Amino acid sequence: MQQYKFQGDYRLRLGLQASLRTALDREDYDILVPIPIDAQTWQTRGFNQVTGWLTGQPFQQVLTVTATHKDRPQSAKTRQERLLTPQPFELVSGASEIVSNQRVLLIDDVYTTGRTLRHAARQIYLGGAKAVTSLTLAR
Repeated sequence: MQQYKFQGDYRLRLGLQASLRTALDREDYDILVPIPIDAQTWQTRGFNQVTGWLTGQPFQQVLTVTATHKDRPQSAKTRQERLLTPQPFELVSGASEIVSNQRVLLIDDVYTTGRTLRHAARQIYLGGAKAVTSLTLAR
């Protein structure tokens, strides 16, 4: 994960795609929603580590990261600091029409405290989702 996510070895996504597809086939959902990255991370890394695994898999990008949420990366925070992280997500324009009354599956790379997924789920529920579950590649 370190080499893929932080050192930018984008080819490593190929080794994870089949396992992820198998895991997704076991899930019951209407809409797949990857956790987004912020603009600064996008500029630095050049890719979203989660959507990199989703080649050929339909998903909806209904969340965006607020411009002022980040003082430093989650990976650099302690467990306590992660748990205190304020809401970093907003629904994009038109997201409510997409998620309303739908079963949404959130997908992320690493589950540490669950704070990121809970923040994302809260926003998606505000958009009217019927249910929100999650899938992560690693814990």
